[in-house]
Amino acid sequence: MRTNGYATNYTRTGKIDMLNKKPFRTAAQKAEARRTARLVDGRYVSGAPVSYHRAAARPQA
Repeated sequence: MRTNGYATNYTRTGKIDMLNKKPFRTAAQKAEARRTARLVDGRYVSGAPVSYHRAAARPQA
């Protein structure tokens, strides 16, 4: 059986997994990325940091 490489954990198991999201940049990180970007092979590249979504909160038993 082939699986879609872009499928989320939700589509596979029916449970929401907040870790399966793209990294993102805050406004300050975007400004830093623009400031440090350089043109490489026709595209802009920056090593500025990115943020990741927190793990889903575990229910307290």
